[in-house]
Amino acid sequence: MTEEAGSVETGNPAESTSAPSNETSVNTTPTEAPTQTAPASTWIDQVTDPTTKAWAEAKGLQNGNFENVLGSYHNLEKLMGADKAGRTITLLNDDASPEEHAEFYNKLGRPEDASQYSVALPDGVEDDTRLTMMRTKAHALGLTDEQFKGLAEADAEYVNSTIQQQQDTTAISAAEAEAQLKKEWGAAYDLKVAGINLAAQKLGITEDQLKGLHNSMGPVEAMKFVDSLNTKVGDHDFDSGESVIPNHKTPEQAKIELSELSMNKEFMGAWLDKMHPGHDAAVEKKAALARLVSGVV
Repeated sequence: MTEEAGSVETGNPAESTSAPSNETSVNTTPTEAPTQTAPASTWIDQVTDPTTKAWAEAKGLQNGNFENVLGSYHNLEKLMGADKAGRTITLLNDDASPEEHAEFYNKLGRPEDASQYSVALPDGVEDDTRLTMMRTKAHALGLTDEQFKGLAEADAEYVNSTIQQQQDTTAISAAEAEAQLKKEWGAAYDLKVAGINLAAQKLGITEDQLKGLHNSMGPVEAMKFVDSLNTKVGDHDFDSGESVIPNHKTPEQAKIELSELSMNKEFMGAWLDKMHPGHDAAVEKKAALARLVSGVV
């Protein structure tokens, strides 16, 4: 047999081939740590006042930008009015001091002094006691000039209304009194009123005092009172002693006197005897009394 050319390798194939490795390669080159970036500065970091900063953080404003803060302030101005910014007034506490009250009232517009209220006395009024008292009280209560003006006007209206009511009541009372006395005094009314006025004048009773009597006693009783003074003093002139108010008796009084004269023998003798020296006077007296009884003076 013929041998084939060539040779057959019988060696270990592993020797000619790289065997797989079970070892894991490790990179031993040192790596750099990631760079720590500082947080960006915000507007609130620039706030130095701790109270303001705490307030802003409590409102959550630190999470927004400064534009949001400005927007909030702008909205506040629109709400309260830009012209009022910085002019707000805080209500007083119950335990506020007098100084705090004064500052509060002054901010509201109270005059610095009570005399600076612009309300003046009404025309024709000279006594300012009432107005001065009102000014002092208004200032203590913190009223502004405009408020006090309104109060003073209301007071003046009330006073004028009260005076008018009093005048109306007085006029009614006087008219009622006149009607009553005319009924009681009859034809002697005018003569009695004249006697009352003259007696008041002679006794030094002023018009204001007569008004006081009218107010305290009532017009009817006051007139009767002065008439009684006139009667007690006598119907004579205080200087000359001559009669000044004749025929002042009421019809009833005249009737009583006529009855008394008719029982008076001396008077009736003079009245009946035409030759008697007192005849004419007796006739005139009886006639005058008769006229009073009939209502004709």
